[in-house]
Amino acid sequence: MFLAIKQQCKSYFWRLAERRSPRAEAVVLRHRSIYVLPSKAGLGYMLAGLLVWLLGTNYQNNLILAASFLLFALFVVSVLHAFGNLSGLQLRALKAEPGFVGETLEFPVELISSRSVFHLLLQPVRGPVLRCDLGRDQANVVKIPLAAQRRGWLKPDRLLLKSYFPLGITRVWSWVYLEGKVLVYPEPRPAQFAPQYGADSSGDQGDRVRADDDFMGFVRYQPGASLAQVAWKLYARGAGLHLKQFGAQQRQSQWLDYHALLGDVETRLSGLCFLALEWHAAEIDYGLILPGTRLEPAGGDQHLQRVLSELALFNPAEVGREV
Repeated sequence: MFLAIKQQCKSYFWRLAERRSPRAEAVVLRHRSIYVLPSKAGLGYMLAGLLVWLLGTNYQNNLILAASFLLFALFVVSVLHAFGNLSGLQLRALKAEPGFVGETLEFPVELISSRSVFHLLLQPVRGPVLRCDLGRDQANVVKIPLAAQRRGWLKPDRLLLKSYFPLGITRVWSWVYLEGKVLVYPEPRPAQFAPQYGADSSGDQGDRVRADDDFMGFVRYQPGASLAQVAWKLYARGAGLHLKQFGAQQRQSQWLDYHALLGDVETRLSGLCFLALEWHAAEIDYGLILPGTRLEPAGGDQHLQRVLSELALFNPAEVGREV
């Protein structure tokens, strides 16, 4: 019974907080979204002030009564300064760089205020406490860490801003909901080829080598390349796996085929992500084949970002039986 009432009160508070400060790209803290209460030290301070007042009343000592009034006056002034420390503070979500599953990504937030802000603490729901101070009309960028646990769009949760300025006896805080998102790519991991799409056969989709092609040198072995192109003599000398590169293969193109890999959806996407990064590093043109999606072979950073974005946003529910 008690837990149910506690849960209802918590749900009501979060609905109220989100209604007072709705999700937006830029948020300005006003009186509706700022809360002030005594801190733990403040409760002890008020108890001490009350005891001093009772002592002065009991002994009818004006000096002790004046000391108690001074303590309460300091508390009231502290509340006003604590509220003013956060009032008018503006937060704006900036563009975040994408990353891979398993990494800790950074969500940049710009803070600016028309007045100086002291001892400001920022804390995500699940994350460390970040400390910063702001000068008057001075912008400061704070990077909020986000744990990327699954691919797709990652939206930051509510952000807690709090401060114990100026005396530590008051706690002022606000909950902020910033409208922003970070794209998370699949975790790059090697995957196994299906028997009908062996590594030897998948490499034949590029340009074939003719007898009159000029030999251009060796390149590092890439998963999916034809075994006929492997420099076996170099491998026998202990130099590792390398591929013989000929003139017709300088811009070899291959395909990242979803159906050529084994495993579930996430395993295949991770394998395609791994191959895309490997082929991009080797400057091999490659295309992408996903159920319902086909990208023609190309190269360059822009093509890599497009391929990784397709892998990150692939939704098997939209293609149904093709997966």
